[in-house]
Amino acid sequence: MKESQSTDKYADGAGFKMKNKIHLSLISLALAFTTAHAHANYADIEKTNTQTVFNQEALKAHPTKTPDIPKFLLPSNGIIALNNNGSLQLLTSNGRFVIKGTLYDTWAKKDLTSFEEIQKYGSIIPVKNLNIKMDDLQSATWGKGPKQTIIFTDPFCVQCHETLQQLNDLDPEKYTVHVLSVGVLNSNSQQRNFELYCAKDRYRADRAIITGNNSVRFEQIENCDREALMKREITAQVFGVSMIPFIIRDDGTYNVGKPVEGLKSFLESGK
Repeated sequence: MKESQSTDKYADGAGFKMKNKIHLSLISLALAFTTAHAHANYADIEKTNTQTVFNQEALKAHPTKTPDIPKFLLPSNGIIALNNNGSLQLLTSNGRFVIKGTLYDTWAKKDLTSFEEIQKYGSIIPVKNLNIKMDDLQSATWGKGPKQTIIFTDPFCVQCHETLQQLNDLDPEKYTVHVLSVGVLNSNSQQRNFELYCAKDRYRADRAIITGNNSVRFEQIENCDREALMKREITAQVFGVSMIPFIIRDDGTYNVGKPVEGLKSFLESGK
């Protein structure tokens, strides 16, 4: 269990059931995304995993230079790691398929051979190892400190706004918070997200994202280039952002939903 999560793991986030306290919406990140993971060896996989997602050159090259090999999506929602009397077992979430062989983490660049290793590395998102540039995702930035935090949000996500209000509790000289708005709750969210992204006044639009202000309107950039927004949405999918707010602190530990203990306590527990 992650440090930030109580027994009610997803206690307060859009897409979570919170003991009938509030009605929450499920998010569907309907993004057209394919990766070049079908190369012959680990070195190629390690390289293409980050390049395909984040680099301009790879975006232009993919998928035309990716090997044209057969692909098939197994009917399952994920993979479960089991510690069966000290023996590691991997199977699909529906229990139908058992995976035999080595599980390789392309982000950590190592074989995961034990349940403890899978639990450890599966519980973090090593942003620092992925060469992600927040400028490429056009993030709204708060603070200028050495500890880097990422928060995925939506213009109409109440829990996100409540979380972002807690930035007032943080020291801007200690933290830099990158806020990435993905606009996935509904069509209004998507429309507002486009408006914020394509605003001529970047500073005021970023402040609106951080404060959750949906009343102010912005003059739009003509023929707005949405490449950074596309990269942002791809990044969200690669990170497994299916519910928001989604927070990644400096050490890679992530929290789904509004932190039960508060944003400041969650970030400081990573000391």
